[in-house]
Amino acid sequence: MTHTISEPPTQTSPPRGVGSGRIRWWLGWIAVTAAALIAVVFPLAGFVGGSQILAQCAVALAFIQGSRRYGWRLLIAFFVICYVISSFWENLSVMTGFPFGNYTYTLMPQLFNVPVIIGVTYFGIGWVSWMVTNAILDRPDERLDLRTRAGRINVFALPLLSGALMSMWDVGADSLISTVRGVWIWEDGGGVFGVPFTNYIGWWFVTWSFFQVFTLVLAARQTRRPAGALQPLPRVSYVQPVLAYMMFAVCSVTTFIAARGPETATDPTGVVWDAGAINETLMVINLFTILPVAFFALTKIARGDGVRA
Repeated sequence: MTHTISEPPTQTSPPRGVGSGRIRWWLGWIAVTAAALIAVVFPLAGFVGGSQILAQCAVALAFIQGSRRYGWRLLIAFFVICYVISSFWENLSVMTGFPFGNYTYTLMPQLFNVPVIIGVTYFGIGWVSWMVTNAILDRPDERLDLRTRAGRINVFALPLLSGALMSMWDVGADSLISTVRGVWIWEDGGGVFGVPFTNYIGWWFVTWSFFQVFTLVLAARQTRRPAGALQPLPRVSYVQPVLAYMMFAVCSVTTFIAARGPETATDPTGVVWDAGAINETLMVINLFTILPVAFFALTKIARGDGVRA
């Protein structure tokens, strides 16, 4: 009797059944579509704050995908780690100037000295940055067993690169949000359109710190139980956060296009900045940081480098 072995099917359409992720598949695309519309339509329609609203689409995507990838307990742990650690450093900086610099928030409501929404924003942008890094490094979050060489390298490489990718967002947005829109105020000004360079070093440090804690949580579990693999995600589940991450660059382009006439902004030290130059510079920064990183990740995904079909 002859037996034939068929090849496993590739995932080219939404998975069947609720348990396999069909609902999450659609919800993920709804979140990405919303992010694209916000990135393009909001600035052109004259609405400000598109980048901050995009971050909330990233929050939705985090809950849609993260509950499948890690399960609810680990996803909630990721949220708590992001929120608590970022809030600690933010409050410390508002009070002492370390690690970001001296600044105050004007946005309400606040928990101690920091708006409640800030920790949520860290979580949302953190998720898409984390997932883009996993696409680039071929799913290192699955290979964190500290008894292996790859695991020992991944446990440091994954949070370092995730923090760098997340900090790119702030480099391409902070001067506009603070100096021009005044959501937070840099009391001593700074050379980057009213923002001090310490802010960006602080961002990488702070984002690295909470990514590092979560990575160590995963590493401890995988070192104890290496057979307990994470829930596999189809290739499209990596495409979605990469596209959401890309929308931050798209938003900076439409914001530049929509800018009307010559405007200036004055920081607390009395330095007058050209708002048009800020928009143009931040667009260029995003076009040569966020956009190439997103294209690189999409290329890796399209080639199937370590990402399941």
